[in-house]
Amino acid sequence: MKIAHIVECAGGVERYLEMLAPRLKKEGIEQSIVCSHSVNLDKLKVSADACYVTDMRQTFNPLAVVKIIRQVHKAIIASHPDIIYCHSSFAGVFGRLAAIGTHCKVVYNPHGWAFNMRNTSSMKLRVFRTLEQLLAHFTDKIVCISEAEFESAIENHISSEDKLELIPNGIDIDAVRSSMGVSRSELRIADDAFIVGMIGRLSAQKAPDVFIRAAEIIHKEIPNSAFIIVGDGEQREEIETFARQHGLHLVVTGWTDKPYSYLKAFDVAMLLSRWEGFGLAIVEYMAAEKNVVATRADAIPSLIEDGEDGFLVDIDNPEQAADKVLWFHDHPNEAEKMRQKAFGKVKSKYDINRVVKQHINMFNELIAMGGAEQNRALIVSVAFHHNEERRAA
Repeated sequence: MKIAHIVECAGGVERYLEMLAPRLKKEGIEQSIVCSHSVNLDKLKVSADACYVTDMRQTFNPLAVVKIIRQVHKAIIASHPDIIYCHSSFAGVFGRLAAIGTHCKVVYNPHGWAFNMRNTSSMKLRVFRTLEQLLAHFTDKIVCISEAEFESAIENHISSEDKLELIPNGIDIDAVRSSMGVSRSELRIADDAFIVGMIGRLSAQKAPDVFIRAAEIIHKEIPNSAFIIVGDGEQREEIETFARQHGLHLVVTGWTDKPYSYLKAFDVAMLLSRWEGFGLAIVEYMAAEKNVVATRADAIPSLIEDGEDGFLVDIDNPEQAADKVLWFHDHPNEAEKMRQKAFGKVKSKYDINRVVKQHINMFNELIAMGGAEQNRALIVSVAFHHNEERRAA
């Protein structure tokens, strides 16, 4: 069996594949990676028989889209896969259109529906939803990484329910716990400081602006507090400027391929996302036995039992987030019980090996379906490929 992974974005998707791909390889599944320049191949190429770097990027320019689709199509043909596995929304567009006429089975994992994004125009959200509804006809299976994502697909009429495959995310628990090596002294933070941290891009989705405003409130109550953001992004300068202006001790690590190595230093971990397909960082926090404060965004409430193994707060509410952090600080015994309960949940429900088994079962079922070719070779296929042949000639 051969799988071609189509990957456009880094971050959580990249970490997901870094866990999944080597385990699929151990099961004898051959894999190739078709990706954008933003993806770090250092770890992925170990599990891949071939890697193809393309100009994939998030664009709505028609000419650029056609060029990208051609590049992805050529990479697919070169890798001879049985199954094409597209990861994230833009890779889902490029990969599924590039798969037309290849007779490969197509699997798509949105890693969070684009039409559920906040801080985005209603027109753009309608476009995303319509695209998903149309492209579902070019897809054999759609992987939903949470129950919330599964339910959203049904509510928005993305596809028939039998095409949806619920495979909740998982993590390598041992890898998380063994990689927590960065100490407070390395970060130039005092040993007795109360540290609040987050893992995530400094972008609108992950709400670092809400995190830093909550930090201001926390600092007023806990003067020896310090704050860590593990990640990088377009809002970094704005966040660091706010921290300086308000006298906050903030460390921004920049991009790292081992974000959970910083968890050792955390006392409380936050994920204040405005939208979230799953919230992998939350499971990593729990595996590292850190108290968690997170928003009631999309799939996150399915991960946290509010008041039992973590706290849930409203989106864009730094006051609520700060209040829950202060509660953990003031109630150490109760906080310890919540950490242990959360760790037990991760061990029982979110092990990466369960994710691998579900994928293998799905792949085997698709291969067994044989020649059940979908409507991929319609007029779109003929027009696209004949046009490409004329250009080549």
